[in-house]
Amino acid sequence: MAHDVIAARWARAQSLMVKQGFDALLITEKYNFWYFTGNLTRELEKKMRPMIVLLPAGGDPVVIVYRQAEKSIRKGAPVNDFLTYEDVPFPIELVAEAVSMRGLTKARIGAEFGQYERFGMSIGQFETTKEQLPGVTFSDASAIFEELRIVKMPDEVDLIRKACALSLRAWDKAVPRFEFGMVNNDLKRVLAAALIEEGSDFDIAGHVTMGNGIHGNEPYRKGQTVWCDFGGTWKGYQADLARRAIFGEPDEIQAEYHRQISEILHEEIAAIRPGIRASDVATVASNAMVKAGYKPLSSKKRVGHGVGLCAAEAPSLSLADDTILMPGMVLTPEPRFDLPTGERMHIEEMVVVTETGCEVLSHGADRLAVVA
Repeated sequence: MAHDVIAARWARAQSLMVKQGFDALLITEKYNFWYFTGNLTRELEKKMRPMIVLLPAGGDPVVIVYRQAEKSIRKGAPVNDFLTYEDVPFPIELVAEAVSMRGLTKARIGAEFGQYERFGMSIGQFETTKEQLPGVTFSDASAIFEELRIVKMPDEVDLIRKACALSLRAWDKAVPRFEFGMVNNDLKRVLAAALIEEGSDFDIAGHVTMGNGIHGNEPYRKGQTVWCDFGGTWKGYQADLARRAIFGEPDEIQAEYHRQISEILHEEIAAIRPGIRASDVATVASNAMVKAGYKPLSSKKRVGHGVGLCAAEAPSLSLADDTILMPGMVLTPEPRFDLPTGERMHIEEMVVVTETGCEVLSHGADRLAVVA
């Protein structure tokens, strides 16, 4: 990641801190660490080695990392001040040292305490930190993290666009490799391999889910359909798509079911524009499902969500989410319903909200792939 991109993220966060009365942010969660450093380190998967950014409302951050990570972080972010440690156990006193370095021992510091955040230190470590910093008030700053990440900057949209492109190439490559008699796990391995072949990040995993709601893990035979929810990653940014395939040519009824779900998807996409609420988009999808003869959405079931460094981010396209859509939000419209047999009908594209509507970043969900 370019240094100026990361510096711009810091500046946006600092502006929000000033508006919301925070003196600093304590950043510990994996995706937030990636966002604020541009470093996709897997050390964050090792819970014994926390990686932390202290970002003041004014001035430069202090980064606390496992010593071996410092060099790579310096390459991607304009960080000058590091506190490093050799190995386990994590020296929790480094957090208090960083706070003292920035003169924040009487400060209000925002942390990842929100409903959709995950704090990257243990409860014991955090309690120790509070004991070492009795003058600091730690408060929930999840609104800042969400506001920063819910709208993607052009560089982020470009990375997501590339993740979509490689994912679609992988699907096109994988379907001809599907064979009659394969089970879901076989199909998953074929598509996962194709994602890697097409350049999906190796260390930052995408996802592949196969099935159809009723088939279990039996070998696929002629006339049976398979649904796949999948996506690769490009420099950490995710794609999230869903496609359907059939073993052999579809009959008229199967073709009609796919036409129905495709029409509902197109109606949902057409509703996406700035100024509309996420719940309004969900209402459009729900009404389209009812018009096609299926049940309406339940109050909290969603038909799409945001995507970025994480494959599922805010907002949710559900009747319960009244978030106002804004240009730069990347969304996954994904209507779904179950057939009387229990078979899952679900396809998914990705779009970015623009100034006048939305741009579709992926194409092809309306085509029912045929396994010959």
